[in-house]
Amino acid sequence: WLPAAFRWLAAAVARPRQVAEMLLEWLLGAGVHGCSCSKPPKELGCLRGKDCDEVGVCTQGNLVEYAPHGQSKTSAAELVIDDALFQGLLPAGPAERTVPTYSTRQEGSAELCLQGFPLFSGEVLRLSLGDSIHEATMTLYVNGFLMSPRGSELPSSVSQTQMRLWSPFTLVEKCQVKARSNEGHWAIFKLTIFRKEGQDASYYFATAGNDAEWQRDRWVEELTQAVSNLTLSLFPRFELSVDPVPGRVATTTRIMAGYLLLGGIADKASLVFGELHAYAAKEARLVLYQDEWCEHEVLNLVISDMSVVSTRKGAYCTVFGINDQLFSARTEDERELWLRAVSNIKVKLMFDAPDPSPEDLQVFRSAVSERIGTL
Repeated sequence: WLPAAFRWLAAAVARPRQVAEMLLEWLLGAGVHGCSCSKPPKELGCLRGKDCDEVGVCTQGNLVEYAPHGQSKTSAAELVIDDALFQGLLPAGPAERTVPTYSTRQEGSAELCLQGFPLFSGEVLRLSLGDSIHEATMTLYVNGFLMSPRGSELPSSVSQTQMRLWSPFTLVEKCQVKARSNEGHWAIFKLTIFRKEGQDASYYFATAGNDAEWQRDRWVEELTQAVSNLTLSLFPRFELSVDPVPGRVATTTRIMAGYLLLGGIADKASLVFGELHAYAAKEARLVLYQDEWCEHEVLNLVISDMSVVSTRKGAYCTVFGINDQLFSARTEDERELWLRAVSNIKVKLMFDAPDPSPEDLQVFRSAVSERIGTL
């Protein structure tokens, strides 16, 4: 190690600024900027496009070999595999090569589970099964909401304060319900939390008075903002992709790829990298990986002409389903793009379309890429 240390010392004297910047980025965890090999074979050259010097420090280029989640850096690279040259962009490497999992099951008291200061609070009517109506104070937090009943003579089922953590698998919607004449002017809204297994959780609320609809719109807006912020916080920074990963043969039939949240048991959500493939031999596939490098497969979902593709419409919803799997996209627009891509493939399969040629694949990718540009 002594000769290597002296070479680095000599490099620091010759180019102190470059070496200092590299050390600072390494210490801050911002990513390693450097060549993948200190002495590459002459016939291949440096991945940066320039030759390295004797200590493995490149004087040109900006290849990023590794960058943690939260950064959208990519690197241009050339790979030679079996005498074939591949050119393209490599994805940024994640900080941990595991599947992050988040739980929306509340454990403990509201004081322990709910975080931060209240974001919004107000009086609502809580509508329960059995045609029961109770006044309550609803308080929204950054990671959930709290229902505090009002009044002294209440059934035991609603007399306790109730708490619920936000879930990315949530539908917020306005309900058009005709109230009876003795109930005055009501405006009803609903919160539905979809689950991988077990019954979905539904909460009905109402506002009353001459400005009931205005109050409901305000509640729907606040709920949408809270759930949207929670959903966005579970995703890293990334861009939807249509191009295969250079040198990764399994990605050559990619049509569209990006991060998704996969619903699991016990109200858990796992962050996976989804890759939608073109159809072949009367079926298509949605492959889920640990990350953008597409090295470790988590789930391989087959899509056929009989597959069930589902979603729900409302004021806010990023949820969609394929067969028995539950997904959440980052935004509503991205959900619509995933649904359109999967639905188009299903239509092709229903009408026994021939397997796409390389030219057809490029047309598919161009259409998706054009749509991505409008998001």
